[in-house]
Amino acid sequence: MDFGEDTLKVGGLTLTGVSRGGIATSLHVPELGLLFDVGVPVVGQLKRSRILVTHGHQDHLGALPYLLSQRHLARQQPADVHVPAEIVDPLTRIFDAWAEIEDFRMQMHLHGTKPGDVVKVRNGLEAVALRSVHRVPSLAWVIRRSTRRLKEEFADRPGEELHTLRGEGVEVTEPHVEPVLCVTGDTQIELFDREPLVRQSRVLVHEVTSWDDRRDVEDTRAWGHTHVEEILERLERFEGEALVLVHRSARHSRAQAERVVAQRFPAAVRDKVHVFGN
Repeated sequence: MDFGEDTLKVGGLTLTGVSRGGIATSLHVPELGLLFDVGVPVVGQLKRSRILVTHGHQDHLGALPYLLSQRHLARQQPADVHVPAEIVDPLTRIFDAWAEIEDFRMQMHLHGTKPGDVVKVRNGLEAVALRSVHRVPSLAWVIRRSTRRLKEEFADRPGEELHTLRGEGVEVTEPHVEPVLCVTGDTQIELFDREPLVRQSRVLVHEVTSWDDRRDVEDTRAWGHTHVEEILERLERFEGEALVLVHRSARHSRAQAERVVAQRFPAAVRDKVHVFGN
């Protein structure tokens, strides 16, 4: 099967991978060194030693054993795999079975993660887990970058003066934390409504499974997903630079989704919206 990998450069990040509802989702972001979900092997995933998993459905996690075996063949160190805490035990049992089948135990560092947990990615970069709203235990991931920026009162000062002030011990910068990316995974729209970090993220990768009335809002919600009508109602509350819509059901083509964006999304925000996934 051709899963149709896609690549999108937006908001200073490169999103590469696959996201089709019920088929496969796996997204990696080289600038952050992160892989989100592993429903299918994608180009470049062996380079990512930290995997942030949104939930345990097979289209989001089913390729993890294969990925870990390939990392072993490539003589790479065990990956750090962060999953909802509720699925650690069943996932461990699955890997126990694989060890029995293969007569070999695949190595990983498996981390059970709860909403509110913070994972250090590297200096100045951390991942925050939020509780998303799906049929099974699930997490959304927000990536925050910590930097220092010039205090507002010094914004118009010339560089030479700033240098002098620093030499005199004046603190001219202040801490600044920005949510650079949010990956919602499978979720109902309540996540967007509830979490300011989601709405504030520079790049928001949000699922939209249903794009017309073949599955209406009520039916879409019953399966723990988001309908495009729910996004349309809330577009103006998004504060970031780019809204990337993923997890499109196989009922809908990319062309159809792009037509919906072109014809129904308000012109004021339309340029922010991107359909991802071939």
